[in-house]
Amino acid sequence: MFSQSIPRASDLDHWQKFLILGGGSSGDSSAKLLSLKGKICVLADKFPEKANANLYAEVLSDNHPQERLEGIDCIIKSPGILPNHPILEEARRKELPILSEISLARIFYQGPIIGITGTDGKSTTTALAYHILKSKFPNSRMGGNIGVPFTSFCLEPLDLVVLELSSYQLDDSPNLELTASAILNLASDHLERHKTMESYAEAKWKIQNLENPNHTSFINPNFFKFLPNGIPKNKNLHFIGENQNYFVSLDPNQVHTPNHIYDATQFPLKGKHNLMNLCFAIALAESMGMGKNEIQSQFETFLGLPHRFHRIDSSKFKTQYKEIQFINDSKSTNIHSMLSGIAGFKKGDGLFLVLGGIPKIEPIDLFLRRWKELECPLWVYGKAVEVWKEAFDATGLPVKYFSDLPTLIADVKTTIDRTMETKESQNQTPLSVIFSPAGASFDLYKNFEERGNHFETLIKDSFS
Repeated sequence: MFSQSIPRASDLDHWQKFLILGGGSSGDSSAKLLSLKGKICVLADKFPEKANANLYAEVLSDNHPQERLEGIDCIIKSPGILPNHPILEEARRKELPILSEISLARIFYQGPIIGITGTDGKSTTTALAYHILKSKFPNSRMGGNIGVPFTSFCLEPLDLVVLELSSYQLDDSPNLELTASAILNLASDHLERHKTMESYAEAKWKIQNLENPNHTSFINPNFFKFLPNGIPKNKNLHFIGENQNYFVSLDPNQVHTPNHIYDATQFPLKGKHNLMNLCFAIALAESMGMGKNEIQSQFETFLGLPHRFHRIDSSKFKTQYKEIQFINDSKSTNIHSMLSGIAGFKKGDGLFLVLGGIPKIEPIDLFLRRWKELECPLWVYGKAVEVWKEAFDATGLPVKYFSDLPTLIADVKTTIDRTMETKESQNQTPLSVIFSPAGASFDLYKNFEERGNHFETLIKDSFS
């Protein structure tokens, strides 16, 4: 049973033997932390042969829940483990405490924490908020779902921690007692686990701590259409979006807060969705006492994240290809994220779009409408071919299908070469080849990073 409050460090004095359910980076990091505290750690994992056995007193398969829980005082659950896992069900029957990796770290770290969640943009916003805040709080760290386990640095005497928090992490955690929080947006995602949008929203809602009068929360008001109780009234709850006190405007790009207007014309990341990410980061920075000039001075130096709408360096490309914009957006694992990335394009902008991977359980209609507006060529690879082919073919728009990424990129290059040979191409807008898969990576790659790195390698090999 997940506790409704963070245990105290003194509670751990009574717990000696821990079961880490699910290895990986968060499980291994939890084991290292607990070992430093003199605890015994046992790992139960689906693939015990792949475990880092040096971290554990024993490594077991995650089968046979009754045997695995003998002598166990507490379970640390990795976020990818489903809530109905047999070991968790047996632990609940025995009334054993179950903690997430984030909750375990929170026991030890007592300083201020900013938490950021949402369906899309949370990694970018987390990195952006950290980039701005560390100019005032240089002794700070960033972690969580962005790739660095909180348990790996929770013992450090830090001024501030900025965490990206997924719905899985929040679902498994009690009140984390954050200093400030943000919910950027909510769109259909992870329904294979949460089942309904209401359940998904309730997991995200756990990030706030509005019962604490010192907690500040920034939320896109559209989020509340998925919660049954509507919008709560709280003076520390602030809305970011159109017709709110925090909003963005275009031409020129600006971010508006109740007390300031920020010039975002030199902000490197393009698109309204990135201005919204910036607005959330600014709001969080203001809540931590930063002034306008301190915040504004950090805009131009933010370079974004790898695999999140990252432009590939074309300086070594052959001359005829140097003006083409190749974008690696491998972190796009759902349709909503992909649509956010291409929001600034219109018909005739020379967009070449590459999709693929394992589609999530979400409607395809929004993309079909957008594609009909753009009328851009589309390439699709991997598992997505069998899932989306019928719907894509029905549009009558140009689309090609491939089993893997190398053969797809070879065809993209052939198409680019043919396009450049036509007389009309001399007056066209430079091409943009955007790799924004809109699906999970696990059909052909172990994660989105490996997928994005492969795309960049293929592009550099093909056009240099």
